[in-house]
Amino acid sequence: MLAPGLRRAVFGIGSNLGDRVSYVRLAVSDLRGLPGMHGAVRSQLYETAPVGGPAQGDYINAALLVHTAWSARCLLEVALEIELLHGRVRGERNGPRTLDIDLLWVEGEVVDEPSLTVPHPRLLERAFALIPLLEVAPDACDPVSGRPMASWGRGLDLRGIRGVGGAGPVPWAAEGRECGPVA
Repeated sequence: MLAPGLRRAVFGIGSNLGDRVSYVRLAVSDLRGLPGMHGAVRSQLYETAPVGGPAQGDYINAALLVHTAWSARCLLEVALEIELLHGRVRGERNGPRTLDIDLLWVEGEVVDEPSLTVPHPRLLERAFALIPLLEVAPDACDPVSGRPMASWGRGLDLRGIRGVGGAGPVPWAAEGRECGPVA
């Protein structure tokens, strides 16, 4: 049960340059340490093949669930600051990076602005984002369609996504769950 005024939000965190695991762990630590972030739960780490962009190394990806009262805009701004803190340079689209932090989902919230889209516009198409999200929020619902996000998981191509340090179960437990009405 969430405290009054808090809602769940999930960040997707990835790295494919340098010490990838350390960059992901640093980002998780930075986000957990912020005032206003409660109940943080991190998924296992996944090694994933890059999607699009130039030839590059594999990523380490994870999801981080937090309970917060912060707006989606504030969550995005702090994610961008943490990326910069750890050497993120924005170059070629879908190019390699030390750290990439995306705001994947905020429970019950839809944002469609030029610099921010929630849920993440390609979340339901990308196993490297959806699988870790479902691990930390297996009952997550898509606020646009009202469908459980797990219902999209079965159709994803899972080749190229591997659990690091022991793979957990594929998180489809909430597939039959009904979501509430879409606001």
